[in-house]
Amino acid sequence: MKKYLNTISAFQFYQLVKYSTLILIGVVFTKTALTQNAIGEYETFVFLAGAVSFFWLNGLLKALLPLSSLKEKTNIFSAFVVIQTFSLLAALLLLLLHPMFSQFLLNGKGIPEIGLLFLFLVLGIPANLVEYFYLIKKQNIAIVIYASVSFFIQFLLIVLPIILGYKIEMALKGLVISSILRYIWLWIVMISNSEIQLSISFIKEHLKLGGPLIAATFLSGSAQFVDGFIVTSKFNEETFAVFRYGARELPLAMLLANALSNAMLPDFAHKENLIQNLVKLKKSVSKLMHFLFPVTVILLLISHPAFPVVFNAQFEKSATIFNIYLLLVISRLLMPQTILNGLKITRPIMGASLFELILNVSLSLIFVQFLGIAGIAYATVIAFLFEKIYLASIVKAKLNIAVSDYIPIKIYTMYSLGAIVMFIFAEIIF
Repeated sequence: MKKYLNTISAFQFYQLVKYSTLILIGVVFTKTALTQNAIGEYETFVFLAGAVSFFWLNGLLKALLPLSSLKEKTNIFSAFVVIQTFSLLAALLLLLLHPMFSQFLLNGKGIPEIGLLFLFLVLGIPANLVEYFYLIKKQNIAIVIYASVSFFIQFLLIVLPIILGYKIEMALKGLVISSILRYIWLWIVMISNSEIQLSISFIKEHLKLGGPLIAATFLSGSAQFVDGFIVTSKFNEETFAVFRYGARELPLAMLLANALSNAMLPDFAHKENLIQNLVKLKKSVSKLMHFLFPVTVILLLISHPAFPVVFNAQFEKSATIFNIYLLLVISRLLMPQTILNGLKITRPIMGASLFELILNVSLSLIFVQFLGIAGIAYATVIAFLFEKIYLASIVKAKLNIAVSDYIPIKIYTMYSLGAIVMFIFAEIIF
């Protein structure tokens, strides 16, 4: 196994298993006696947990990677203290503001199982440090084993109660229990590796570098949650479930591209190896393109007949949303943010994210009036591509690095145009 594993492939495997588990859970739910309303309740729970934590968690994790690669110790415990503090604050904030969430963002509906949601935020969010510890330490086999075991357990704890006829609340309890098990494992990892050392200087450095990344992630990533809140504020839980099942884009594109980007952040932290790292990034992106674009085309052609079979007839309309999100593969494979993050040039990323959010929300509110929930998906694709083009221009202006230095531009353009043509064909035919 060691022969085929490196930090990039191992982390890509982790992300793939994580996302595949989410998809399989959704498939099982639609094959049981669960109502569309109950599925919408589960999706709302997961959606809210992500909405109040995604930005600061991802920002802090991205800051951790280049910082730890330049130090002898991983400082995982210091990062844990920071993330645990943020998770407590997020949980308390949700408890205090839940009437506002219900009234303005959930169309008057209550937050499902708010006590469980509190536990999930406090314990489940910090547990994400486990895989990043393995990534920093380059323990590639450990990443693969951890992904396989932890998500298999999560899958069983969530779907077994539903298969046995219990209500959706038992599935949510299974989700929380799996997060508690990961939290316990994080402590075992930190103690067994003698990582229980608090560094105030690292915390200050972590927050300093992470601050702009948190802001950038909030501005950029919040667009998907704003999209969700637009749906929940204008439509019922059944429509929200249809939107969420379609708004998943190509799992492989998102997971493999993000994993590649994150795995290369420690490399780009070493400025003296910039040219070699650009070549490495270009080769890695090229490999991904030759795999992801053909898969995208196939999915575009089969999604409409496949969705009612994989899920059920109630989710047939999710196929159009899914097809629109498949076009995100075009922007996913354009990675100027990897270069900027690795070199700790984070302010332009924050500015680009602000522009993306404004564009996304504006277009969503306009398009939803004419195209329904599909308009929200179109707005996301347009805004995300704008952000990547803007960041690519920053990389060129500040570092004199052309797009062709980190992606094979000709084949990328041909693949992108081909995906757009096949999307038009798929939507017109079906």
